Amino acid sequence: MKRFPGSAWLAAVLFLLFGMIGPALADPPHPNLYKGEKLVPIEPPVGKPLELSGWTRDGRSHVYSLHVKRGQTVGINFWTPSRFTYLVMFDVSRPDDEAFYSSDEDGNIKSLPVANNTTWLIRPYYSRVSPRRGLGAPYKVVIGIK
Repeated sequence: MKRFPGSAWLAAVLFLLFGMIGPALADPPHPNLYKGEKLVPIEPPVGKPLELSGWTRDGRSHVYSLHVKRGQTVGINFWTPSRFTYLVMFDVSRPDDEAFYSSDEDGNIKSLPVANNTTWLIRPYYSRVSPRRGLGAPYKVVIGIK
Protein backbone atom coordinates (compact mmCIF):
# COMPACT_ATOMS: atom_id res chain seq x y z
CA MET A 1 0.00 0.00 0.00
CA LYS A 2 1.38 3.36 -1.01
CA ARG A 3 1.32 6.24 1.50
CA PHE A 4 1.05 9.82 0.46
CA PRO A 5 3.53 12.21 2.03
CA GLY A 6 2.04 14.23 4.85
CA SER A 7 -1.09 12.08 5.24
CA ALA A 8 -0.43 11.60 8.96
CA TRP A 9 0.00 15.36 9.36
CA LEU A 10 -3.25 16.00 7.45
CA ALA A 11 -5.08 13.46 9.60
CA ALA A 12 -3.79 15.14 12.77
CA VAL A 13 -4.88 18.59 11.55
CA LEU A 14 -8.35 17.31 10.64
CA PHE A 15 -8.65 15.55 13.99
CA LEU A 16 -7.77 18.76 15.86
CA LEU A 17 -10.08 20.86 13.68
CA PHE A 18 -13.08 18.61 14.23
CA GLY A 19 -12.20 18.30 17.91
CA MET A 20 -12.51 22.07 18.26
CA ILE A 21 -15.67 22.37 16.16
CA GLY A 22 -17.46 19.46 17.87
CA PRO A 23 -18.15 21.22 21.19
CA ALA A 24 -19.30 24.32 19.32
CA LEU A 25 -21.90 22.24 17.49
CA ALA A 26 -23.18 20.58 20.69
CA ASP A 27 -26.45 21.69 22.21
CA PRO A 28 -26.04 25.17 23.64
CA PRO A 29 -27.13 25.92 27.20
CA HIS A 30 -30.71 27.06 27.67
CA PRO A 31 -31.07 30.37 25.80
CA ASN A 32 -32.75 32.13 28.72
CA LEU A 33 -29.97 31.45 31.22
CA TYR A 34 -27.19 33.87 32.03
CA LYS A 35 -23.61 32.73 32.48
CA GLY A 36 -23.21 30.74 35.69
CA GLU A 37 -26.93 30.23 36.35
CA LYS A 38 -28.14 26.73 37.12
CA LEU A 39 -31.46 25.37 35.86
CA VAL A 40 -33.35 23.52 38.60
CA PRO A 41 -36.49 21.58 37.62
CA ILE A 42 -39.24 21.75 40.24
CA GLU A 43 -42.56 19.98 40.71
CA PRO A 44 -44.88 21.07 43.51
CA PRO A 45 -46.47 18.21 45.48
CA VAL A 46 -50.13 17.66 44.65
CA GLY A 47 -52.38 19.80 46.81
CA LYS A 48 -49.51 21.37 48.76
CA PRO A 49 -47.56 24.55 48.10
CA LEU A 50 -43.88 24.35 47.23
CA GLU A 51 -41.50 26.72 49.01
CA LEU A 52 -38.28 27.80 47.31
CA SER A 53 -35.74 29.81 49.21
CA GLY A 54 -32.26 30.95 48.41
CA TRP A 55 -29.93 33.85 47.86
CA THR A 56 -29.61 35.84 44.65
CA ARG A 57 -25.99 35.75 43.57
CA ASP A 58 -24.77 37.25 40.34
CA GLY A 59 -23.49 34.41 38.19
CA ARG A 60 -24.41 31.64 40.65
CA SER A 61 -28.18 31.93 40.95
CA HIS A 62 -30.81 29.29 40.42
CA VAL A 63 -33.46 29.48 37.72
CA TYR A 64 -36.37 27.13 38.32
CA SER A 65 -38.28 25.34 35.54
CA LEU A 66 -41.91 24.44 36.17
CA HIS A 67 -44.05 22.37 33.80
CA VAL A 68 -47.63 23.63 33.82
CA LYS A 69 -50.77 22.29 32.18
CA ARG A 70 -53.64 24.08 30.52
CA GLY A 71 -56.45 24.91 32.91
CA GLN A 72 -54.29 25.08 36.02
CA THR A 73 -53.98 28.19 38.15
CA VAL A 74 -50.56 28.91 39.61
CA GLY A 75 -50.37 31.04 42.74
CA ILE A 76 -47.12 32.93 43.34
CA ASN A 77 -46.11 34.52 46.63
CA PHE A 78 -42.68 36.21 46.56
CA TRP A 79 -40.91 37.63 49.61
CA THR A 80 -37.55 39.34 50.06
CA PRO A 81 -36.25 41.92 52.54
CA SER A 82 -34.42 43.74 49.74
CA ARG A 83 -36.07 46.41 47.64
CA PHE A 84 -33.65 45.55 44.82
CA THR A 85 -34.60 41.87 44.45
CA TYR A 86 -37.34 40.82 42.03
CA LEU A 87 -38.97 37.73 40.60
CA VAL A 88 -39.65 37.32 36.88
CA MET A 89 -41.25 34.47 34.98
CA PHE A 90 -40.84 33.48 31.34
CA ASP A 91 -42.79 31.10 29.11
CA VAL A 92 -40.30 29.04 27.07
CA SER A 93 -42.88 28.39 24.33
CA ARG A 94 -43.02 32.09 23.46
CA PRO A 95 -40.65 33.26 20.74
CA ASP A 96 -39.84 36.52 22.54
CA ASP A 97 -37.74 36.90 25.68
CA GLU A 98 -40.27 39.11 27.47
CA ALA A 99 -41.33 38.13 30.98
CA PHE A 100 -45.07 37.58 31.41
CA TYR A 101 -44.81 38.21 35.17
CA SER A 102 -42.59 40.57 37.13
CA SER A 103 -42.91 41.22 40.84
CA ASP A 104 -41.77 44.78 40.16
CA GLU A 105 -44.82 45.53 37.98
CA ASP A 106 -47.37 42.88 39.00
CA GLY A 107 -46.85 42.74 42.77
CA ASN A 108 -45.40 40.02 45.00
CA ILE A 109 -48.61 37.96 45.21
CA LYS A 110 -50.27 36.87 41.98
CA SER A 111 -52.58 34.18 40.67
CA LEU A 112 -51.72 33.18 37.09
CA PRO A 113 -54.02 31.11 34.85
CA VAL A 114 -52.33 28.66 32.46
CA ALA A 115 -53.51 28.87 28.83
CA ASN A 116 -51.38 26.09 27.27
CA ASN A 117 -49.22 23.14 28.31
CA THR A 118 -45.77 24.65 28.59
CA THR A 119 -42.74 25.23 30.80
CA TRP A 120 -42.18 28.38 32.81
CA LEU A 121 -38.81 29.66 33.94
CA ILE A 122 -38.87 31.33 37.36
CA ARG A 123 -35.93 33.65 38.02
CA PRO A 124 -35.34 35.54 41.28
CA TYR A 125 -32.72 38.18 40.62
CA TYR A 126 -30.89 41.06 42.22
CA SER A 127 -31.08 44.25 40.18
CA ARG A 128 -27.59 45.26 39.06
CA VAL A 129 -28.61 48.85 38.37
CA SER A 130 -29.20 49.57 42.03
CA PRO A 131 -26.78 51.88 43.85
CA ARG A 132 -26.39 49.39 46.70
CA ARG A 133 -23.39 47.12 46.50
CA GLY A 134 -23.42 43.58 47.72
CA LEU A 135 -23.63 39.96 46.72
CA GLY A 136 -27.39 39.76 46.54
CA ALA A 137 -30.29 39.16 48.88
CA PRO A 138 -32.32 36.29 50.35
CA TYR A 139 -35.69 35.39 48.85
CA LYS A 140 -38.59 33.02 49.38
CA VAL A 141 -41.10 31.93 46.73
CA VAL A 142 -44.21 29.91 47.53
CA ILE A 143 -45.85 28.23 44.52
CA GLY A 144 -49.28 26.63 44.71
CA ILE A 145 -51.02 24.91 41.80
CA LYS A 146 -54.78 24.36 41.63
